[in-house]
Amino acid sequence: MNRKKTIGIIAVAAAAMIIAVCVYLMQLSSTVAGNLMDSVEEISRHDVETIEGSLDDSYARLGSVADRMAVYDVNNVHEAQEQLNLEAASSALFNAIYLLEDDGTLYSSSYVRIDADAHTYDELMADGREHFVMLYDDANGKLETTKESLIFGIRLEPLVIGDRTFVAMLGRSDLSAISNQLVIESFNGEGVSSVVNSQGYYIVSASPATDLDGRDNFYDTLEAGRIEDGVTIQDVRQNIADGKDFVINCVTANGEDLVMSFAPVEGTSWSFIMAVPTEVFDERFAPFITMTAGMLGAMVCVVTIMLALIYRFIKQSMQAQAEAAARTEFLSNMSHEIRTPLNGIIGLNHLMERHLDDREAMAGYVGKLGKAAQYLLSLVNDILDMSKLQAGKVELVHEPFDVRALIDNVCQMQREPMADRGILFDLTTKGLPRPFLVGDEVRISQVLMNILSNAVKFTPPGGTISMNVSQTVVASGRQATTTISIADTGCGMTPEFQAHIFDVFTQERNRNSESQKGTGLGMSISHLLVEQMGGLLKVESVLNEGSCFTMVVTLPIDPAHLDDVPEEAGEVEGLTGGESAAALGGVRASASEGGVTPGGDAPANADAVDAAPNVSVSTGAADTDVRADVPVDAPQEGPVQLLVAEDNELNADIISSILTEEGYAITIAENGEEAVRAFEASPEGFFAAILMDAQMPVMDGYEAAREIRALKRTDAKTVRIFACTASTFTEDRNRALESGMDDFLTKPLNVTVMLQKLQAVKEELS
Repeated sequence: MNRKKTIGIIAVAAAAMIIAVCVYLMQLSSTVAGNLMDSVEEISRHDVETIEGSLDDSYARLGSVADRMAVYDVNNVHEAQEQLNLEAASSALFNAIYLLEDDGTLYSSSYVRIDADAHTYDELMADGREHFVMLYDDANGKLETTKESLIFGIRLEPLVIGDRTFVAMLGRSDLSAISNQLVIESFNGEGVSSVVNSQGYYIVSASPATDLDGRDNFYDTLEAGRIEDGVTIQDVRQNIADGKDFVINCVTANGEDLVMSFAPVEGTSWSFIMAVPTEVFDERFAPFITMTAGMLGAMVCVVTIMLALIYRFIKQSMQAQAEAAARTEFLSNMSHEIRTPLNGIIGLNHLMERHLDDREAMAGYVGKLGKAAQYLLSLVNDILDMSKLQAGKVELVHEPFDVRALIDNVCQMQREPMADRGILFDLTTKGLPRPFLVGDEVRISQVLMNILSNAVKFTPPGGTISMNVSQTVVASGRQATTTISIADTGCGMTPEFQAHIFDVFTQERNRNSESQKGTGLGMSISHLLVEQMGGLLKVESVLNEGSCFTMVVTLPIDPAHLDDVPEEAGEVEGLTGGESAAALGGVRASASEGGVTPGGDAPANADAVDAAPNVSVSTGAADTDVRADVPVDAPQEGPVQLLVAEDNELNADIISSILTEEGYAITIAENGEEAVRAFEASPEGFFAAILMDAQMPVMDGYEAAREIRALKRTDAKTVRIFACTASTFTEDRNRALESGMDDFLTKPLNVTVMLQKLQAVKEELS
């Protein structure tokens, strides 16, 4: 598909999308407008019902007065007016109450008599209606007030008082008193309601007049502005007179655009009006506009993402072959790296079987076997470390440490390899004012070991490696930024490879590194570790000249040393490798660049930076040891008793031999259940410690630990239980501690660490 065709398809798709959105927007606008108008009409009907209910309540109150008048003991009109006066005084609604005689005469609660020829209120009842309400404007006769008022009237069953018969009762209420009951707000107070009569005078308004001369007229308001859509004021008058529901759009004299909804009030000549600013409708419509814009944006995003995915797919398909080739090379390298130490271990095993009586040869074989096992362990640890780092499961510790001691340990561990290769090593410090920090000393050592060991591997004999250490204290005074640079004069790296040096499984081969195989994980692990510490790891390199790795980390200062006087800046003597410099010598400036060819690796676990040797052993059983099913009695004196729970017989034999040579007495249990029985059968205090394998048949180590801790004996709560397992993740450690174990020994066991911990137990007993 050529470029023009692609552009054409995209343009047509975009045009179709825009047209669809426009049609949708028009339909949406029409639908929303219709729904909003329906909403206005619905609200208007509801409000009219509220007003009608209020009027019915007023009729009922007037009817209650009439009912009470029928039972009052009155004998003449004067007494009737006295009762009306009391009713008016006690009413919150009516200012005055009137009785209408059958001849048309009105008698008020204020003792006023109005002759039939002075009013026409009796005519309002002539058509047979049961009640009425009207706006008082004195056209039907004056009723002792000039205030805007409402006149309510109800028909009475003929009420005879003395020699007079009364057929109706009227009540006068100031408009201000009833307006509060009739004013209705809508659309969150933005919609204003009012009621007008057929002449246009407000029954209910936002600002009622104080008297008849100052009252406003609705039609005057309309004339001051304009009505849109060709509607005239006469049309509005006629619709109100006819009691119709209708809607108009108008603009007030102040320029405010309004939508007015009209609805008749049943039983009156009034019309309810709801005036809503068009801005309210715009605000209600705005979310739909936003939704439409969002939909358009989403469609554009979808199309863009689809095109990007297509482009990415094409790009990835081109990269797939290169990645497949790299993966094949990595698997080939890994196969070689793993098979090499395994081949050595198998060969050493064969030689050891043939020279069992040759102590000198056996010593050499054992030494080589240990190196092969350590190398194999470093490969496995690198892969596990990378897996945990990428999964975010590596948790850094925050413990006090001394930067000077850390640097010294790392340098000491690389001193012998540098001396063997005749490499000159310079250590320079530009001042460590705050050497006592808080952080993960093991992981920092791991990073430095990776970098320094690579520098040793890829620096030719007679070359130079330099380490520069400097430190600055941040403004707060509670943190320090430590910068460590390691430069070499090795083979360096190509610019292309420098961009990928921290990628996983990345190596660059050259003539100097051909014999230095590795996983290609060392630099990736180091980069991820420094990044997790919030630091920076960068590299500068020139091919055939050397490389320089720089690590920058900012860590808290040890609170216990915050008040220490900062040490003055100064140079520190450095270790100098090479045959001619076996002792500590003066420090001199190293090359500005040094080389670490990617792919060289250092041990990537805590054990790798421990000067103590690692021996791959697991707990096991030996025929010469006490078995769990043999009764035991607590000796008065003798070696420290240990209970070893291990289901692998070979591992049990090895650990039993090691511990027996160290002077311990061993009892072997083949599974967790036997371990529980052996401990339960022993006298209290017999066993000083238990080495508990985690994965065993019948009952695993976690359950066995819980069973032992639950035994009803004093030493069940105090005996030291060490978890021995190849599972080294944090959750495994937590599970061991939660089950009641005291400490954690990882497999392959570090014999030195194990013996140190058991020695501590022995010292506690002494």
